[in-house]
Amino acid sequence: METLASIEMKNISFRYGQNKILENFNLNIEGGKTYCLVGSSGSGKTTTLRLINGLLKPNSGEIYIDNQKFDFSKGEEWRRSMGYSIQGSGLFPHMTVEENLSIIARKEKWSSTKIASRIQELCELTSLPYNNEFLSKKPRQISGGQQQRVGMARALFMNPKILLMDEPFSALDPITRSELQKEFLSLQAKLSLTIVLVTHDLSEAFSMADEIVLLNNGKIEQKGKPSKFLLSPSSDFVENFVKSHSPGNILKEVYLYSVVNPDIYVSTQNSSGIKLTNLESSETHSTNSLDEAKSFLKKNNQNAFYWATDQGQFKGFQEFDGAEKNNCLASTQHILFGMKEILKTQATALPVTNDKNEIIGVFSEEALNAL
Repeated sequence: METLASIEMKNISFRYGQNKILENFNLNIEGGKTYCLVGSSGSGKTTTLRLINGLLKPNSGEIYIDNQKFDFSKGEEWRRSMGYSIQGSGLFPHMTVEENLSIIARKEKWSSTKIASRIQELCELTSLPYNNEFLSKKPRQISGGQQQRVGMARALFMNPKILLMDEPFSALDPITRSELQKEFLSLQAKLSLTIVLVTHDLSEAFSMADEIVLLNNGKIEQKGKPSKFLLSPSSDFVENFVKSHSPGNILKEVYLYSVVNPDIYVSTQNSSGIKLTNLESSETHSTNSLDEAKSFLKKNNQNAFYWATDQGQFKGFQEFDGAEKNNCLASTQHILFGMKEILKTQATALPVTNDKNEIIGVFSEEALNAL
């Protein structure tokens, strides 16, 4: 099985003249996941991306790709193993779509047959037309959404394990941006790349990231799953940053799979007794007593049974002070729908299920209050 590329930045310091941009900066990025760098202008997001890519060299510290120290004397060679997609696609205006797509492959002396095969493959992967008419057009002759897809396809042309993206969707209209974000998630599910994406749009980060990294003045304020930014902000800065992007403003584009809290125990019951399984840690606890199970859950700050079949399908839930219910939310539903359901049912949390009706976590009153 092919390994997934990890990235590690150790004790990085970087300055523009006398201005400190990053100081003793440390960041670990797990292979095969999407990390979104967010923060205000000047927080160090794009600088971090360019350091990973070797376009900038740190004043001190080291960067490791797949546990190999980045050799800045061979920056161009290292960069070829990474895809890079930027705002506005970054296409060369004097080149055709085909020439833009194949520019690096031609420099690497790929055969025309191999290039043509890869172009066809990527056009299919990124929902681009595959015909001579389209491939012979200049960037100005195609739509903004198509330009961004071509930029994405070019970034993927050399089969990189790492994809770096600097606000790739910010110049697009809202409808096109939403379409491309969904296509991106589908693409990542197929390719399992290691992706580092810079964005000013918190809703984009919540929708697309496995983990969010919030930067402030060159330091990491918080790093973790999107739900943690709602449920466990690490500082007043983080809490205020999230609140300033409320559902009435930017978070209106967020879906429930982005904010689900997986740190819950799901209950199954059969002739052997009751088994409680934590979705996040996989920790289990077994008992024959319903009262003992309830006591265990209370000690772990959980006030409800979330019942599932032995195969993990949702059966219902029961808050300790109420009747059993079968309400649940689909992970693909909008966060605003989840908010309405929380208020309508007066539950402190509602279970969230995936397309297989498996419980993946809860959307809680606590998360709602954090917004």
